[in-house]
Amino acid sequence: MKKNSLLSIFLALSGLLLCGCIASERDMSTLKLQLKELNSTLVQMQSNQAELASKMEELNQNLSISNENFSQLDGQFSALSTKLDDIAVLVKSAPQAEDSPKAAVLPSDLFAQAKAMLDKGAYEQAAEGFKIYLAQYADNEQADQAYLYMGDALVGLGKTKQAAIAYATLLQKYPQSKLTPAARLKYAKSIVPLGKADEAKKYFSSITRDFPSAPEALQAKAELAKLQ
Repeated sequence: MKKNSLLSIFLALSGLLLCGCIASERDMSTLKLQLKELNSTLVQMQSNQAELASKMEELNQNLSISNENFSQLDGQFSALSTKLDDIAVLVKSAPQAEDSPKAAVLPSDLFAQAKAMLDKGAYEQAAEGFKIYLAQYADNEQADQAYLYMGDALVGLGKTKQAAIAYATLLQKYPQSKLTPAARLKYAKSIVPLGKADEAKKYFSSITRDFPSAPEALQAKAELAKLQ
């Protein structure tokens, strides 16, 4: 009787161990399958990530090309507007039948002459040239640039207050000008020696806030640090 009982117990224990081994093998197979699926998913994710990175790089290249094209178009439109300004002057100055012919001074020529003087360091002639240009052609395409250059010429002459007025006029008359960051920077720098450091700080800060990617932003940060 005892032998039968012991045998029964042994068989029961063997059965449990056997079931445990079978269950363990089944769990291992399931785990291996899950690991295989996980690896496959990771490989797919890596492939998708590489593809996404490639598409992002292509998009960045396309955006760079688009920005370059826009810049070229902007330059072409600016040149076209300048030519139209010249044509308008030629038409306006065309002699009537009873008039004697006279040569017209084109806006582009007047602007170019003043800029040439500025580049040579002839600040007096440059300032006068841009002053004449603005008196006659204040509504022309290059008027905002003329104010900026006139301010530069006045700075060269040591006339800081007049230069500040020129820059301020640009900012007031042409709030949408692409020269706004440069004009703000130059205006702020010109008023520092006039005892307006607090106002200058506001303008330097406005450049870094409104035009963070503009080249003038870095200069504004440097100038602002000097005033701290």
